[in-house]
Amino acid sequence: MASKLTDMPELVMNRILRKLDYKSIQPLRKVCHDIRNFIDNQNPNPKIDKILIACKEDTGDYWILYDNSGIGLNPETWTSVYYEKYKNGCLVRYKDKEIVLENENFLNRSMEDLEMVVRSKNATVRFLRLDQLPLDCGQVEPIKIPKSNEKVNFSLILDSLKKKVLEPRIHKLKVHSLMIETNDQKEIMKVLPFLDSEFLKELYIFTTPDDKNKVLEMDEILKLDHLNNFESFEISGCIVPDNCVTKLAHVPYNDIRVDSINSKDMLFLKDVILRLPTFRKFDISFQNFPDLIEFVEATGTWKTGTTLSPEKFEIMIYLQMEDIDSILEITFSTLKAKPFEKSPKAFETLLMTSDRIRKFWKFP
Repeated sequence: MASKLTDMPELVMNRILRKLDYKSIQPLRKVCHDIRNFIDNQNPNPKIDKILIACKEDTGDYWILYDNSGIGLNPETWTSVYYEKYKNGCLVRYKDKEIVLENENFLNRSMEDLEMVVRSKNATVRFLRLDQLPLDCGQVEPIKIPKSNEKVNFSLILDSLKKKVLEPRIHKLKVHSLMIETNDQKEIMKVLPFLDSEFLKELYIFTTPDDKNKVLEMDEILKLDHLNNFESFEISGCIVPDNCVTKLAHVPYNDIRVDSINSKDMLFLKDVILRLPTFRKFDISFQNFPDLIEFVEATGTWKTGTTLSPEKFEIMIYLQMEDIDSILEITFSTLKAKPFEKSPKAFETLLMTSDRIRKFWKFP
């Protein structure tokens, strides 16, 4: 019988590893160098549902959160590891422990830990979030060693993620949903091209309050193969170029903001949507629609909804989709954001009822 863990046969150790999740493997790696090297060489594939990489640049807070709870984030199931620069090395906080690692860079240390989690070629992550002004979930408070409050840089974190984790992989990382807080296309391109284009289905880009209404360039993003397989594309806070309206016509679910739209693009979008069986929603917020009347006249007879004044009104039209059981509802409103909708073909289901599938294209 083995007297020490390191004396166990390799077969036994591998069986143990197959039974462990990330929360169990990470402490085991910290037992000693021999066990850590063995685990890393065996390339385990711990199951991770969600990964949150978060920082607060002004306070120096930086942590990576892992969770397997399914829907949402659950403090009872998540694992949060906090990293910061400390003297000539780095400080790692995990649960009720503080570990000082001499002569180690805190970014390198964090990415080595992350790389171990997703090292397997079959590793999949359902949800990856990269956050500059995160919620407080997963923060680890100081125990004995005070915080250094040394500032961290979000763009440098993305550089490290690219160079240490994503770029070296032979097989691109499989992520189903990517959420990133930025209005800089360059920062998005540090991550997006290195994710499996066939596996990634959802992209959500949002901005900090200071960057609200800034323009997010999209030319490099639109060249990627990922766009062909998107099921959902959402923008919050920033504005994308006007040509995104037609470039995203094939994506079943969209929520974007542009400066201006025109009748030609809207008619093109309408025709694509009418033939798109997977269509769910296309929500467009905009500031200018110079030829709105031309679009209205070209689409048919519109119905008048709520009217408060000549400037505050709502109109809608219902069009038969190629799917004979579906109706497309287009709503233009100066009252509030409302959209193009797809619904089961029955007039009562055009209302917001519990048994309907509601899908949109939004006009403010």
